Amino acid sequence: MNLEDKIIQELAEEMHSEIDFDILSSLLVDAGWHKIELTRFKDNKQAVDVVEWCRDNLKGEWQRRGKKFVFQNTGDAVNFTLKWAN
Repeated sequence: MNLEDKIIQELAEEMHSEIDFDILSSLLVDAGWHKIELTRFKDNKQAVDVVEWCRDNLKGEWQRRGKKFVFQNTGDAVNFTLKWAN
C-alpha cells in the first residue's frame, strides 16, 4: 500500500466513524437522550479535561465523538452544558 492509498483509507475510516456516530446519536436522541455539540476546544488539554470531567462527574451513560456528546441523564446534560458549553 502506497502513501496515497494509506491516506485515502484513513480518511475513509474517519468519515465512516463520524457517520456511524451521527446515526447512533440520532437514535439515542430519538430514545430520549440529549445531544450537545461544543463549538470548539481551546486546545488538546481541554479536550482531555472534558472527558476526564465526564468520567468523574456523570451519573448516567454518555457517548462522545470529538466535540459531540450525548447523555442519557438530563441532569448530566445540564451539568455538562453549564460546565463546558460557551
